[in-house]
Amino acid sequence: MKALILAGGYATRLWPITKKEAKPLLPLAGTKILDYILDEIEQNSKIDTIYVTTNERFEESFEKHLSNRKSDKYELVIESQEKEEEKYGAIGGMMNVIENKEPDDYLIIGGDNYYSFNINDFIDFSLKKKGICNAVYKVESIEEAKNYGIVDFDENYKIRDFQEKPENPKSRMASTACYFFPKTMLKAFDEYVNFWDGKISKDKYLDEPGRFLEWISERYDTYAFVFEGKWVDIGTREGYLRAEREVSEGNTIRCNLSRSEIGENVTILENSKIENSEIENSIIFEGCKIKGSVIIDTIVGKDTEIVDKEIREGLIKKID
Repeated sequence: MKALILAGGYATRLWPITKKEAKPLLPLAGTKILDYILDEIEQNSKIDTIYVTTNERFEESFEKHLSNRKSDKYELVIESQEKEEEKYGAIGGMMNVIENKEPDDYLIIGGDNYYSFNINDFIDFSLKKKGICNAVYKVESIEEAKNYGIVDFDENYKIRDFQEKPENPKSRMASTACYFFPKTMLKAFDEYVNFWDGKISKDKYLDEPGRFLEWISERYDTYAFVFEGKWVDIGTREGYLRAEREVSEGNTIRCNLSRSEIGENVTILENSKIENSEIENSIIFEGCKIKGSVIIDTIVGKDTEIVDKEIREGLIKKID
């Protein structure tokens, strides 16, 4: 079995934090987002190769990170493009690996998602079903469900309907970026592209996982693996702060504080200096210096200095 981790996006909604730093390599409760996934699948004896796909801009960062993990399972795959508008898209990133590597069963996961479920349980479920599988999560409300691809399934967990960001959701079961494709069904990727080619633009059918899952579930046996616990798609400032709140379950302070007031959901990483400041619901990366400031609902990137400022709902980073 092969695992494929999708990490090829530019995360423009988190710029400037992610301008030069890949989102999956950002810290979450003091651990890199990607490592929550890799820690599990690296130990799975069924998986012999872990492909991590990214773009040329972040190649060096991923090479360094994967080499530090000291496992021979990893292979970095580079998508040959530099600009956001040239990106492969989620489906394109999958196909770039599947069409050029050894055919096998594939576990495919978005590298910027946090899951609390045991990925090994998802693999066992998928092997038992012998079909395409998608991990789904019950969101808190119908209103929240409008922001996601929503699935409906029968008593055997076979998906019978899919709605992409519906106005009137049929359920609260949200599709997540965690999939299993048996070797015998990899042909679905080519069939999908051939179906849409010439009908709509590539950026639509290669970068819309919802469209792909809807198309797949109408033609192949596709099952929903329902999990509880926690799931966060870390795509925005709000999503990142929410993930930090849910994973940390309290403040994470790894530096010395001087005459400062620290509220709830605050993470401050190593080698930062906080003096005479108020911080609430924020993430402060390593090496920051904050003095005489108010920081609320904000993410502050590495080595940033802030003096006598009030910042709310911000994304702040030192200009290199």
